[in-house]
Amino acid sequence: MTPGEYCPHEVLVIAKEMEEAGLAFYKGLAKHVSDPDAKALFLKLASDELRHARAIEKIERQTLDRAPNEHDALVEQYIRSLVDTKVFPALSRVASVAQSVTGVLDALALGIRAERASITFYSKTWALGRSEAAGNLLEQEREHLGLLSELWAKHTSDPVPEK
Repeated sequence: MTPGEYCPHEVLVIAKEMEEAGLAFYKGLAKHVSDPDAKALFLKLASDELRHARAIEKIERQTLDRAPNEHDALVEQYIRSLVDTKVFPALSRVASVAQSVTGVLDALALGIRAERASITFYSKTWALGRSEAAGNLLEQEREHLGLLSELWAKHTSDPVPEK
């Protein structure tokens, strides 16, 4: 197998965990914002994260027959280091993070940061393996960032948070 075909099972497991954390994260934010547009957007993003997790599960089932190799372990370690920068808060912290939101801009900023980190994750994953699935997820995360940024602009003239 050439590096261009690379799509390790471990990366899929990490990606699925990340998407499931995103689901809980956005559901939590939706519960703690009063702005109807933000609430609707967070519920849409939660639904998308669930759809992403299910798509990753399908890909996992399709790749189970491939035996892991040394290259897989190295790339898995690299990808896990990307995710360890915490795309989304740990599942055990999602509720407290959502409750600490002080308003719609705070909630949007959290979502924007998470989507940027997701884009970095899928960009690196796609660059390593040129996986069509990672490319599709990358585009969907970019769409999420765009939706969050648009709603940010509706609420303030301040620049979209960088980090």
